[in-house]
Amino acid sequence: MRLVILALVILLALVQAVLSAEIYLPSGEYRFYYGNFQVPRTHRFATAEPNARTGSVRTFPLNKRSKFQIWKVKHLGNNVVTIESKGARCKYLSPGRSGALPGAYLGVTTTKQRFKVTRVAGGPFTSYELAYPRKVFNKTLIVSYDYKDKEEPYYLNFVSRRNEEHGWGWKFSRVK
Repeated sequence: MRLVILALVILLALVQAVLSAEIYLPSGEYRFYYGNFQVPRTHRFATAEPNARTGSVRTFPLNKRSKFQIWKVKHLGNNVVTIESKGARCKYLSPGRSGALPGAYLGVTTTKQRFKVTRVAGGPFTSYELAYPRKVFNKTLIVSYDYKDKEEPYYLNFVSRRNEEHGWGWKFSRVK
């Protein structure tokens, strides 16, 4: 009898934990960007640039008419998402031609790539880290942008989490 009660208590605790798990980024349409929340003109929005091969993703200032700056986020559970471009149908944010390597650019391809979402700041500073789901060379790769040349627009690329030179937090703004 005690064993049955203990099993029920454990089962209820597990169900409560699953139900109370916070979803960082619910499914929906978003624009995502780097930028200072107090200075909107500095925001650089991720913009799909599809072409016949892998396409690219770069950061541009806001263009409200551009469907290529709108992304459909689909939450798959456990804060794992896929991110599809609204302007380039059936094209997803994914590793580019060189694959998932440190410094490699991201592209938009027909491959549904999963990303792990982690909140890195809260309140008015709420931002999220997008991480590749598997370690590469024993390092976690996160989505950042390449600004080494200081020439705009910047390309989105993978960096190692240890690289302190890059800011990692992406801000997601829901599109109505």
